[in-house]
Amino acid sequence: MSSLPFLNDESWDFPFFKKLARNDTGEGSGHQGGLVIPKDLRAFFPALTDSTSAERPTVDRHITAVLVVNGQTVATVSTRYQLQTWHGTRRPESRLTDNLGPLRNEASSGDFLVIQRNLQTLDLYRLWLITKTNPAYKTFSSIVGDANWGLVHGNLPLSQKDIDSSAVEEDKVEQSPFQLFADTSRVSEMRSRRIARSLVFRITVQKVYNYLCAICGNALKSPTGTIEVDSAHIVPRTRLGSDDARNGIVLCKRHHWAFDNGLFGINKDRKVAVPKTVSQIPQNNILVEFHGHPIREANPPRLAADQSAFDWHWQNIVLH
Repeated sequence: MSSLPFLNDESWDFPFFKKLARNDTGEGSGHQGGLVIPKDLRAFFPALTDSTSAERPTVDRHITAVLVVNGQTVATVSTRYQLQTWHGTRRPESRLTDNLGPLRNEASSGDFLVIQRNLQTLDLYRLWLITKTNPAYKTFSSIVGDANWGLVHGNLPLSQKDIDSSAVEEDKVEQSPFQLFADTSRVSEMRSRRIARSLVFRITVQKVYNYLCAICGNALKSPTGTIEVDSAHIVPRTRLGSDDARNGIVLCKRHHWAFDNGLFGINKDRKVAVPKTVSQIPQNNILVEFHGHPIREANPPRLAADQSAFDWHWQNIVLH
């Protein structure tokens, strides 16, 4: 729906929502700061590693939030996701607090707050306010009905539990002998599990390559924390390549496209190899300049790209 673009945006996960109450907007008598996150929605936020106690009544972590009011981005801020117990006197209540004024100042009770997690940067969220005066309000209200919070269209976003279990699974895979291809049973697994594995793969590979392209050593970064580089599968997922970090390499957008389209490969000396059929094309001079250069390797070395993956790519993808 054109009035609700967040319903069809591949950069962001499925949305969830809450209808704002008076204490979310500052209209309540308590004048408490921040937006209350219902307990049922905590699963879609980053894990808070510590538990609250009388000695530590509040636990928190910072996330980045893109604030959108009726379709217009008004700010990108660092905000705090926290569990608060009021010095241990009440059950923990989850809130988003700090720097949310550009959104809260435009909100009133009964407005909808739509929340989405970025699928590239897990600590990046989008908070989309739909006020009662906006035409999109009626459309969104018809979708969610009388619910005060929940999922949109029943679509389940990625949960922290999905991410954590996939990270454990990835660690076990990395401790085992390398396999070029994934278990075929994963082809039909649930969307949330598939995306969680993909995220863990991407995060692991980018970290071991220090978030820099293994070919040119460059990477652009936005103020929200998103990075231009990709975690590229050497044996592609479309060919059932495994989500093992050793089947991955970090590439900038340009070199990722060139790698996937066979314009270059990595030879047995772990150096960039551009075949003559590619180097003879004048537009490819910016790629040819890296011919013969060694790739930047992963750290720790045990997670370096496996040579058998590069060999497969050379034989099956590179345009000789």
